[in-house]
Amino acid sequence: MKRFGVRAIGLGLTLTAGSALAADGDWRSVGAADPPSGVVPAGTPGLLPPPMRKAPTKDEGPIWLPARQPVAPVQQVGARTEPMPVAPPSVPQTQPLPLPQSEAVGPRVSSANDGGPAPALPPIPDVPEPPLMRAVTQPPVPQLDPKPQANPLPAPRASDPPPMRQPQPPFNQPSWNGVNPQANPLPTPRPVDQRPIWQEEQPAPFPVLQPAPAELMYPAGAFEVSKHNTFGSPPIRISRDYPSLSELTGRNSRDLSVVDDGANGANGPMNRYFVRGEYLLWWMPGFATPVLGTTNANTDLNGYLGEPGTTSLLGPGAFLGSTRSGFRIRAGAWLDESQSCGIDGGFFFLGNKSASVTFSPDQFPLITRPIFAPNLIPGTDQQFGENGEAVAVPGILRGSLGVQADSRLWGADVNARWCWKNTCDSRSEIFAGYRHLNLRESLAITENITVIGSGGNRLVIPDPIGTQIVVQDRFVTRNQFHGAQVGGVYDRRWGRWDLEARGSVALGATHQILEIGGFQTRQQPGGPQVVFNNGGLLAAGSNIGKFSRDRFSVAPELTLNLGYAVTPNIRVFAGYNFLYWSNVIRPGDQIDHVVDLTLVPNAPAVGFSGQFRPRPLFKQSDLAINGVQFGLELKW
Repeated sequence: MKRFGVRAIGLGLTLTAGSALAADGDWRSVGAADPPSGVVPAGTPGLLPPPMRKAPTKDEGPIWLPARQPVAPVQQVGARTEPMPVAPPSVPQTQPLPLPQSEAVGPRVSSANDGGPAPALPPIPDVPEPPLMRAVTQPPVPQLDPKPQANPLPAPRASDPPPMRQPQPPFNQPSWNGVNPQANPLPTPRPVDQRPIWQEEQPAPFPVLQPAPAELMYPAGAFEVSKHNTFGSPPIRISRDYPSLSELTGRNSRDLSVVDDGANGANGPMNRYFVRGEYLLWWMPGFATPVLGTTNANTDLNGYLGEPGTTSLLGPGAFLGSTRSGFRIRAGAWLDESQSCGIDGGFFFLGNKSASVTFSPDQFPLITRPIFAPNLIPGTDQQFGENGEAVAVPGILRGSLGVQADSRLWGADVNARWCWKNTCDSRSEIFAGYRHLNLRESLAITENITVIGSGGNRLVIPDPIGTQIVVQDRFVTRNQFHGAQVGGVYDRRWGRWDLEARGSVALGATHQILEIGGFQTRQQPGGPQVVFNNGGLLAAGSNIGKFSRDRFSVAPELTLNLGYAVTPNIRVFAGYNFLYWSNVIRPGDQIDHVVDLTLVPNAPAVGFSGQFRPRPLFKQSDLAINGVQFGLELKW
């Protein structure tokens, strides 16, 4: 009896411990009549529904209890409490195998104290033990079919409770293409992972993505995905994601066929070199001259200025015509492909403009070269005053008067250029550099006289009849401007058409050179030719020579051109140009009308006036040039 009592006590403790463990275990089921402590009496069915209970076979492996399971709802069936059926998983892979229920244990235990039979324990209801699950190795996850198969579970019965709601996939699925998160359909839910209960849960493999419907997909190349993009964030553009400037301009392939509406704009090739040539049709005023020759219809008079009937043959006024032809060439290069800085240089030239006129005795029997003589008339205190040199006098002298003049202008500049502002339809530049202008002009007066009679009381002629006399005066001026210039260029484009404006102003000094020379030659009949190099008439001993001085000058210039791009590299244009140059000397202004006769070769014997005349005047004037030009420009 003692042994039986001890065994009964041990069995009771075991059952009590089992009941306590069942209360804390994952197989407990609390009904409406259960005690608050949650202890489930022995024999209470487990969570698995009856259809899933199955007796294990002898070939099956060991059976293990799950570590933790959620508490399942229960229902009262007669005197027994059974769990409510639970909807099986959507894709079952392994089914728990129920074991046979153990028999109800209700032995009577003898008391060890009194040696007799112990009081009987409360009978334990005949409740089958909770079914156990055996460990089943997880099979490999099968590849999901693009069209998921329907759930093969049998249709639920009307008496079954509503199935548990299946977990829904997260709404925001990651986007794997980095372009459009909505273009990827939600992946098919992964099958229930039936791993051995003793294994630690491992991360699920990536789902197999299915192709999106065609109507939700963007065409290839619609978006450029940066290789630096991460997941679904917007693409991050860095410098190496953009094409190089050489690729944009086509410099590597030398492809110059792309142009922005025919003009060299922002979308076209950025040409680095250019050269343009222009035909110039400019108007430059001729230089003024004093009165260089006179005549009088009354041949009994001398033709001096102030005499009645005396008229001017040449002067005062401009002698040369104003229309000039020339050319201009300009070339330059940009030092970088973005055309931010560069250099350019230009050269222009106005062709030599010349004119000549000759007055013969056949046209004008009386021809005189007027001067003002400050010398005193011998034996008097009066000046000669207005006087002159006779060229043609009927019956005494037969001579002609010729005047020749020429003018030539050219200039050059070299500049450094910087881009000030550049847009798709306009461009502004500034430049600074060196400017040079050069003006060379000359004026020559020539007399060709033949003595055909004696002078008598009218003229003093020391030479015999038949003597050939040549008298020439020559005035040459040179102006050389050297200065620094600054300016700007603005170009406005309308497709293939463009309007270009270029303005500059140069400040510097003009180096002025004046050359005066004159001579006389006399050849008597049968005698040698005698040359007198100390002067002619207006060029006498006091002003013969080469003189120079420097004056401050300003040289602004404005150019307007309207152009049309025939091809991406060829442009034609026409425009207007204005150039101003201050403080220049011109030959007609350097003639001194006052002449001391003592300084003139072969002049009448008179006394010195005390004035060293003529003299170099260096009379200043301004030069204004304007005109039109027609040009062709080539870029590459």
